[in-house]
Amino acid sequence: MARITLDPEDVNQSVEVTLTDGRTVVLADADARLLRRVARQLHTHRSSYEAAFAPDDEATARRVADGEVPLAEVAPLHRRIAELLDAAAARGGRGPSAVDPVELLQTRTWTSSSGAVEQLDELTPTHRRNLRAWLERSSDGLRDRFDEADLTERQRGQVVDADPWVAGTPVYRRLAELIANESPLEQARDQARQVVRHLEYERQGRWPDR
Repeated sequence: MARITLDPEDVNQSVEVTLTDGRTVVLADADARLLRRVARQLHTHRSSYEAAFAPDDEATARRVADGEVPLAEVAPLHRRIAELLDAAAARGGRGPSAVDPVELLQTRTWTSSSGAVEQLDELTPTHRRNLRAWLERSSDGLRDRFDEADLTERQRGQVVDADPWVAGTPVYRRLAELIANESPLEQARDQARQVVRHLEYERQGRWPDR
């Protein structure tokens, strides 16, 4: 195996990262392809980054070391990479401004960034949670889109008060209902599928299709 020249201490900052070939990449200048390469590196060498993680809050360090909190949720480098990848996906995919506000008012389907119409009750547990997280991150933009749309008072009345705003939409409430009612068997099958996907990621360096 080739010697690893990455700098695991990069995990404690969010400006640049050392690739395994020794190159230093300034994150603000990286394109989506390079960001995905960095994300693969963070996953492949996650134990090295975890060992080097040194937050000011010792309690956070202990929780990460004990496996209570994923490193990706608290490490500056991981969070910055996720932020930049989300921004790149929004530019190249479907941002809040591209969502038809009427879609937020129904409870059966969701149109993906590729244009595919998907049945909410047929989504995997992981896909449902990913969609819910995207809706929450995009709540402010979706509210602006909804407020500017030409809708009837009856349509507007279908959204109830909630925080974040999107949690009061019918599509979000239906997602939450489906997630709450997932069976143990459905969750176990999804977890097994995720294990297979992670193994494929480590072998190929890319995520297989859902």
